[in-house]
Amino acid sequence: MLKEVSLVRLYLLRACYLVLVVGLAWQFWTKVPTATTMPLMEAAVTAMLSALGLLSVLGLLAPLKFLPLILFELVWKLIWILAVAVPRWQAGTIDAQTANMLFACAMVAPFVFAVPWSYVFKTYVGGIEPWRVTA
Repeated sequence: MLKEVSLVRLYLLRACYLVLVVGLAWQFWTKVPTATTMPLMEAAVTAMLSALGLLSVLGLLAPLKFLPLILFELVWKLIWILAVAVPRWQAGTIDAQTANMLFACAMVAPFVFAVPWSYVFKTYVGGIEPWRVTA
């Protein structure tokens, strides 16, 4: 399968992982030591996104094996945009905090072009395993 994905695409994926590593380290890893004083959900988000950043280091080494990390990042941000930002925009209630979050979500837009979508569909959709083994 590796031959199906160009070297350029692999380097683009590595750049995406690097953005995740640097961005999440800068924004969340520094908060981990104080997570005990945070509200429960903020601490959970900090832990989850710190883990995503840490696992993204492995994506630098094996970009295709860790592609679900990029897909997770794209999907959760798309859900947030559709479920939170768009309704607030339509209602005219976007505040500075929502605008900042929307900007952060938009930063992954170039990831869409780095993902080898044919590989994703062949590997993750076409490669779905059966629920049970037939004789």
